[in-house]
Amino acid sequence: MKRTSCFLLAAVLLFSACQQSFKKGEQGLEYKIISGSKGEPIKYGEFMQMEIAQIYSNGKKDSILSDTRTSSGAIIQPLDSINTPKEYFNILKQLKNGDSLVIRILSDSIMQKNPMGLPPFMKKGHYLVTTVKMINVFKTREEAEAAFKEEQGKVEARMKEQSKEQEKKDIKTLEDYFAKNKIQVLKAPEGTFVEILTPGTGPNIDTSVVIKVKYTGKTMDGVIFDSNVDPSFPNHDPILVNMTNDPSLGQPVIKGWTDGFKMLNKGAIAKFYITSPMAYGANSPTPKIPANSILTFDVEVVDVLNKVQAKVEADAQMKKMNEIQKRFMDSMKQAHRDTTAKVK
Repeated sequence: MKRTSCFLLAAVLLFSACQQSFKKGEQGLEYKIISGSKGEPIKYGEFMQMEIAQIYSNGKKDSILSDTRTSSGAIIQPLDSINTPKEYFNILKQLKNGDSLVIRILSDSIMQKNPMGLPPFMKKGHYLVTTVKMINVFKTREEAEAAFKEEQGKVEARMKEQSKEQEKKDIKTLEDYFAKNKIQVLKAPEGTFVEILTPGTGPNIDTSVVIKVKYTGKTMDGVIFDSNVDPSFPNHDPILVNMTNDPSLGQPVIKGWTDGFKMLNKGAIAKFYITSPMAYGANSPTPKIPANSILTFDVEVVDVLNKVQAKVEADAQMKKMNEIQKRFMDSMKQAHRDTTAKVK
């Protein structure tokens, strides 16, 4: 389901809720139930299947923060007072299959409960709104588990379709970029675009080896998010890129890397252009990389190692990391002892 459609569904719930007054709940919650059924309320221990969206409302504009329709799929959980906070349990137990629910809480109330404060985008006097649509009630765990498996199948199918659409969009963006800037690239077997700047020597890299690599990763607008070359980043050792299926020989990397390196050999210097599905997709590992970002990597193949050589190198790197960690922990313990001594 498209994000626009999800926003409209959430907007319909909010509009419907505006036609009636909010009831006072506990812990600062206010809620409205929009009846969609004449059946019986859910019973304790039965399983709820719900579509849930969270919306930030500043009184002028509503912004969707999360929506199960576009992410994890419908939530399935039992109605119980053990795992569900009391203030929410007392609201949810009133729902019938087909009902909709709008819960809101002032950001001021959230701040009182959270000593760490609010996220930067949240201001006092604004609302965090949660909309809930009860789409099914299951009496047994077996029914709930079957529904969960079906839901996960739908989510996987949707994610694959979204990935295909994003891939098409990213390829078009890159092809236009190459044409505009007169960049000559090769396309790796699975879709990584490779601009070879300096050819290497020897056979091309394959899945029997581990390679040592220098790299700098950037977004398309030039923001550097990681590097073992740039002096502003702490690690300057070449990274071990494991092209084999032995997890002990080096850390895993994104698909765009293992694909792109198959076009290179020892000593090669190149630039990878990687579509978001071949990189991190919607699940960015850092705020420096927006969701669904095309990434570029300046790479140099420093060395190509067989499995025996790679094992020696991987063990040496692990030993070095352990020594660094030990020195750090020792310094923390010493700092604690020094602080304790000063207090005495």
